[in-house]
Amino acid sequence: MKNHLASTVWSGLAALALAACTPEPEPPMRIGMNVWPGYEPLFLAQHDGSLHERDFRLVEFSNNSEVSRAFRNGTLEAACLTLDEVLYTAQDGMDPVLLVVMDESSGADVVLARPEIKSLAELRGKRVAVEVSAVGAYMLTRSLQQAGLTVKDVTPVYLPIDKHLSAYQDGLADAVVTFDPVRTKLLALGAVDLFNSAMIPGEIVDVLVVRRDYLEKHPGRALALRQAWFAALGQMRRSPHESAKIMAVREEVTAGEFEASLHGLHFPDEPESRVLLEGASPRLLQAAERLQTVMRDSGLLRQDIPLQPLFTLPDAMKPAP
Repeated sequence: MKNHLASTVWSGLAALALAACTPEPEPPMRIGMNVWPGYEPLFLAQHDGSLHERDFRLVEFSNNSEVSRAFRNGTLEAACLTLDEVLYTAQDGMDPVLLVVMDESSGADVVLARPEIKSLAELRGKRVAVEVSAVGAYMLTRSLQQAGLTVKDVTPVYLPIDKHLSAYQDGLADAVVTFDPVRTKLLALGAVDLFNSAMIPGEIVDVLVVRRDYLEKHPGRALALRQAWFAALGQMRRSPHESAKIMAVREEVTAGEFEASLHGLHFPDEPESRVLLEGASPRLLQAAERLQTVMRDSGLLRQDIPLQPLFTLPDAMKPAP
């Protein structure tokens, strides 16, 4: 009996010792995004198993502003943001690194108005629904510039993206600065496209950013995330209709409507993404410089910020020479 008791005690102590020596599993990398067709390949990657939920948690927010706020507050390790929003986070003292160029908006971001409003100049004195976010402010500013107007010439109605449709339907706004899936729904109601991102090529770019301190500690996980993204793009090219069925669910549109929304987006493949982000003079750096100038001159940025650090990966992630 004593021997059996001693054996049990030693077994228990050994199990405790083993548990004490076993490292805690690394929490999943939290990636924040709002509803936007250009981010859906991440959910496709999760659906196909290349983005395992054990290692990656996709965190959904109702609008861009909430994503930016969570990234700034440190509740996210990574975020899907527009390039102008990244400049805001850097201005606020964060140290984000561009991991992937997700998409370039080429018509998907829009200024839509009621049918009786025929031009941007006719927005003078009108109520314009717009999200309180970098991309919303930027699109509004750039559109008004085309007509020689400023934000002071209109009445902004600040609403999150999930309120844009009802604002138009309820007569609370004469025009809306928005994007898909709201864009598709407003066009179906008769709204007219006065201005869209195809008119400012290369200025509305969505990127996947990661905190530098996290990249330095977990380069392998960041590389796996990048590989899963490009694997999802490959899946979209091989099976566009089946992929659209999967990705349309979260957007609450039909597969056909989702495929139509992709016509306003360009998804860089891996070689193009490398050209945009890597090398002595990344192509996106030039776009970021132009973007910063516009934002500073329009009062959207307080001052210029160093842009090169956005493109500087930790040594552990740099390709071997």
